[in-house]
Amino acid sequence: MNFGGYLRGAIHAAGFPTPTHFARAVGTDPSVVLRWLSGEQRPTIRSIERIAPVLGRSINELVLAAYPDRLGAEKAPEPAAHPLVQELGRILADDSPIPAADREALETVLDRMIDPYRKVLRRRRSA
Repeated sequence: MNFGGYLRGAIHAAGFPTPTHFARAVGTDPSVVLRWLSGEQRPTIRSIERIAPVLGRSINELVLAAYPDRLGAEKAPEPAAHPLVQELGRILADDSPIPAADREALETVLDRMIDPYRKVLRRRRSA
């Protein structure tokens, strides 16, 4: 994954509906954020220092994501999953203290709720 993909995931995980909302929150022009997302430009260290806390990431993590070629890394790290994803993983795990019947019911409900979005997400990724 390149920095643009990493940043897109981090912006989404931080709860911003669009890159423009994120840009406004960090005091950066939206066109700059769009250049970061497209890979046309990478953020400066000063920009990274400003955006890291807003994204809930460390400065080191963002530097590694933006400049893997300079730090000996092959690619940007994957953004951390949304906290709900992590919580659901624990709830639905085989070793969860939740009764198996409740886990199965929750899994069925979630599967049905998510199903309409699967086509949309597949199209977006392949575009």
